[in-house]
Amino acid sequence: MGRLLRFLADGHCYHVTTRTRDGVPVFQHPADARIIVDALQFLRRERAYLLAYAIMPDHLHAVFVPKNGYTISQVMQTVKGYTSRAINARNKERGPLWQVSFYDRVIRDEAHLLDTLEYIQRNPVAAGLADTPEGYLFSSAHPEAQTDLEMFLSGIAEARKPRLRD
Repeated sequence: MGRLLRFLADGHCYHVTTRTRDGVPVFQHPADARIIVDALQFLRRERAYLLAYAIMPDHLHAVFVPKNGYTISQVMQTVKGYTSRAINARNKERGPLWQVSFYDRVIRDEAHLLDTLEYIQRNPVAAGLADTPEGYLFSSAHPEAQTDLEMFLSGIAEARKPRLRD
């Protein structure tokens, strides 16, 4: 079966999930997980609003809102490309780190967004990686995590604020 066509909804929130190649738990090593956090922070400055994330040992969940001029595919290409190169260099390895594609779902409304945020933040607890969402270092629930969620929900950037799907 060929690749599925991706429906692009400009200026919308996306819940994205992508897995490592063959489900290898690459990100159980904190230094490799930190590389993903750094990539997500770069994206916040340049290409997308980051509303939530959880870096699991073998996959990543995130909620992005691409900024003007960028698509969700370009955002994910940046994340996967940068992290593949950096993690392979750190580990002195070669080859693909991630599965070929990724799954995305457009967030329909505020209730869907809040449900998705809760799901992402509870994911490490459900997997037995932490006792509380706040206790997992590589998640947006951690007290030191930086996201654009408050700005997005408060409407500070109302003129630039992307839409939830009607």
